[in-house]
Amino acid sequence: KKRVYEIYEAFSAGNLDLLASVLDEQVDFATNAPIDVFPYLGRRLGRAAVLKALSDVHVEFESLTFLPIWMVVENDTVGAILSIHATQRTTKRVLRFFAAHFLRFRDDRIVEFRSIMDSFEAVQQVLGREFDVRTEP
Repeated sequence: KKRVYEIYEAFSAGNLDLLASVLDEQVDFATNAPIDVFPYLGRRLGRAAVLKALSDVHVEFESLTFLPIWMVVENDTVGAILSIHATQRTTKRVLRFFAAHFLRFRDDRIVEFRSIMDSFEAVQQVLGREFDVRTEP
């Protein structure tokens, strides 16, 4: 657990050097984020592609906090629910949403990363408006 907390602290701080050291060369990274709003997310294969995506996240957001609020560690896998806060550089909007992360390690490096984020909530916050999702006419 301590190692996973360190990883989230490094990402929040933009410490990509530490992240590079914990990502496997062939890491498989995927999120459910809509790429038309979050073009740096989606699916990325390989350390270089993942680091570029994570770097792009820091270009878009000036402040990031990934706070694990619940975590399960079993052998080489980790499941975590996180509270995420991010401040957009261009609009100064503060985003707050939850995500679930699933990580698989091999030789102390992340080989697989999956994220399920509350993308509906995050998209509304990025765009600065709520969507009408009524199902009745």
